Amino acid sequence: MGSTAASFPLDWLERGDGRPAGDLDLAVLLVNTHDLLEDPADRLGDLTWLTSALRRVGHADVAGALTRSDVPRLRSLRTVLRAAFEAPDLKTAAAVLNPQLVKARAVFLIDLPSRPRGAGARFVATPDRTGYAALAARLPAALATHVADNGVGRLGICSSDPCRCAFVDRTRAGTRRYCCTVCNDRYAARAYRRRRRGIGEKD
Repeated sequence: MGSTAASFPLDWLERGDGRPAGDLDLAVLLVNTHDLLEDPADRLGDLTWLTSALRRVGHADVAGALTRSDVPRLRSLRTVLRAAFEAPDLKTAAAVLNPQLVKARAVFLIDLPSRPRGAGARFVATPDRTGYAALAARLPAALATHVADNGVGRLGICSSDPCRCAFVDRTRAGTRRYCCTVCNDRYAARAYRRRRRGIGEKD
């Protein structure tokens, strides 16, 4: 999917209109720092890719506060978030996310707009934190809120083997199976070749 720093499919994000990505999108980005279609697969050997991606999606403040010592903790957080994306039911998702929320002391607060005529207030976890502390609280909180509202069926892992990237299914019908258009096209091409081989065998 492209090994350049901060290169990733825009399909991973809810929107690509220049507004800062939401915390749910940041959870997808962190989980997908492990991408089996890349070489090496782990983009968290250092902070280069993640901080570039965070800046690209409007979170330069979080990126700038991360330090090299955060890398092991980010990997651990990534493991927790991936487990939530893979959870088969609400009970499993809760068992994964609740301990992380407690550990991170993810207190929800009303975050007021910075300008009087700006966007409305938001109800978010620990809006005063930045760097790793922000990610450790806000990303599991975003997943927990999403799961509480929508169940686990809208969190997915790409079906285009060997890709195992995560995605949030925001389609109306809830039928998304792939993390991005590239993986969807890759699967369709493989299916077409299988059908062609089947036709050839019959001929």
